[in-house]
Amino acid sequence: MTIGQRIYRGVIIVIALGALALQGAAVWGGYWVATNHQWVSDRAIALQFEPSADIRAYASQATMTPEAEVYYYASQPEVVPAVEFDRYCSREEPGIGVLGCYKLGEKRIYLYDVTDERLAAMEPVIAAHEMLHAVWDRFSAAEKDQLGVLLEDAFAALPDDHPLIERIATYEENDPRSRIPELYALLGTEVSVLPRELEDHYGLYFSDRSQVVAYANEVNSIFSTFSDELDRLVADLEARGDVIDQRKAEYELAAEILGADIAVYNDRVSRYNDGEDIDGAENFDAERNDLIARQAALRVDQAEIQALIDEHNRLLDELNVLNQELTELNQGVNVTVEQQESLDDPDGAEPEQEQSG
Repeated sequence: MTIGQRIYRGVIIVIALGALALQGAAVWGGYWVATNHQWVSDRAIALQFEPSADIRAYASQATMTPEAEVYYYASQPEVVPAVEFDRYCSREEPGIGVLGCYKLGEKRIYLYDVTDERLAAMEPVIAAHEMLHAVWDRFSAAEKDQLGVLLEDAFAALPDDHPLIERIATYEENDPRSRIPELYALLGTEVSVLPRELEDHYGLYFSDRSQVVAYANEVNSIFSTFSDELDRLVADLEARGDVIDQRKAEYELAAEILGADIAVYNDRVSRYNDGEDIDGAENFDAERNDLIARQAALRVDQAEIQALIDEHNRLLDELNVLNQELTELNQGVNVTVEQQESLDDPDGAEPEQEQSG
């Protein structure tokens, strides 16, 4: 064997080893693809998906990172008109607004078409919320368990009057399994300050999470303002109603007493005019003047009570208008509201005046 042959064989060996190495890489790559099918599938679907202008705008407004956009677009989000929405996202309880859903079986996101301009800020919030559900769906059981502890700790740190506490209770009542996934989506989109470990985690999906939280706060403040004004009006009306009831009771008692006194006075005057000797007849003029004064005072009371009733009714009309506006807002976020009984006008008509004879 010549030196040249030995070199040639050496090259063959090196090439063969290289081929084996490349073959090993191909086998390993195939194994990786097989075990990371969802990762590959998400990116393939996201690349092929053609989002509408609205869908793209929601991602931008929510400051979704490229990583978040993969899961968002891989879920092929679709804005669904109100008349069709319940076909995609079920709603079981009145008073609960369902504005979006992530369908586990389909791995699809459906978003309610919010048409009320006052509530436009809600749209990127819901898109981000459902995107986080898609992210959660990709986590392993171990990852979910680890995040679950962090989420429960963050939730426990919220003040007792935080609105999310009631919302989570509602979710859990409808489906106990939804507690942790909903905590994941809600804390990430609607709570401004979170523990550092959670902030770092959500930073994978939002370049500026404060933006989506600000949108959520904007919409929540609209409903809070309405709620506060409704509470104020209801309390005012109830207080005014109590005053009216008291004033009416006092008026009716005074009118009843005056009516009895006028009847006695008229009877005495009538008997006196018939020639009967009546004690105190010399005081008839003074008694009559007193009765007339009392009647005049009752007329003043009547006018004051009627003014109170008119103001009460004006505020009642204001409350009904506010209720109607709130109903429209609720309809804008797909909430079916159980109708509440309106406050009635104070009992009875205007107080009747007694007439002297």
